Amino acid sequence: MVDFTAYLVISIVTLCFGLLVSFQVAHIMFVRRLTRLAKRCVDTGTIAPLLVELEIAHKK
Repeated sequence: MVDFTAYLVISIVTLCFGLLVSFQVAHIMFVRRLTRLAKRCVDTGTIAPLLVELEIAHKK
């Protein structure tokens, strides 16, 4: 039978792995969003898309 310390170590490693993966997924999501926003700003030649996104985020 596996002792309590082995379960504790496995749970801590699993928790750390889950935190790292969730941080990476969130980072990828926000970088893609920022890239799309920057591309829209460059295509339009203004910062209007940025201001619209700030207004939407402020209303939430």
